[in-house]
Amino acid sequence: MKLATAFRSFIVIASLLFSVVTSYGQDDQSELLIGKWTKASQDRTITFTFTADNKYEVEFTGDGEADVLGSYVISGTKLTVTDEGGDYTSGTSGVYEFKISDSTLTLTKFDDPVDGRSMIASGNWSKVKE
Repeated sequence: MKLATAFRSFIVIASLLFSVVTSYGQDDQSELLIGKWTKASQDRTITFTFTADNKYEVEFTGDGEADVLGSYVISGTKLTVTDEGGDYTSGTSGVYEFKISDSTLTLTKFDDPVDGRSMIASGNWSKVKE
């Protein structure tokens, strides 16, 4: 009986320890997303800016003004963006897998019906040091 109790205790402790060890270093990347990111595309630089209040702006025409405004939601490694305004808004949502490593944001299309947005958003973005 004591052996069975000790074994169950060992399993519980080992499971907890495994959970802690495997989650160590997997920081919440939502805070890392906040800021300005750029990417070269053809003959221009595209800027994707994320704010702490879950809003974003995209500038891609080169005039320095936001071309698309919207909001975003993060769930695990998925980033859902919803266009809400601007001259090039689609008025729809798209979902991307995202990963931040050092000063690089990688967006990979998961589910986005808007081809133009997925062409611009997908790929590697560089963090702008401010």
